[in-house]
Amino acid sequence: MSRGTIGVAILGALALGAPNASATSQSVHQVKLKINPHCDVSLYVDDHQFPGKIRAQAHFGCDKGDNLITPTISIDRDRTHGLGSRSAGPKVIRKGRGFGGFETTTADKAGKQCYRAVVLIVYPDPADVNQSQKVKTPCLNT
Repeated sequence: MSRGTIGVAILGALALGAPNASATSQSVHQVKLKINPHCDVSLYVDDHQFPGKIRAQAHFGCDKGDNLITPTISIDRDRTHGLGSRSAGPKVIRKGRGFGGFETTTADKAGKQCYRAVVLIVYPDPADVNQSQKVKTPCLNT
């Protein structure tokens, strides 16, 4: 079973165990990282973990090699960007030693809203210019 399939199964079990779970979510799975294509990120946005809140969560891993990253996670709501923005600081991910459960939350605003989980991944390079990559989920309408 792949890391993505296991992650989805775990998140599904958590959703069903939560009181008043509506189990509404959007995700992108195993998006290849720019610097090492053997490393990837899976990103989720849901409304079922905390009552009245929207949660964004990211999981990073590698099948081969390693990668130095500085991820920042946030939530976009309609035209508002960077809600609940949170940085993990520099992280080294490698085979067998990923980085998961990196999350943030924001209040679910009244009315119909479009929420997207966003992770900005910066690849620090002290000898050259840093590179970056942005990954977003599809719209979660609540």
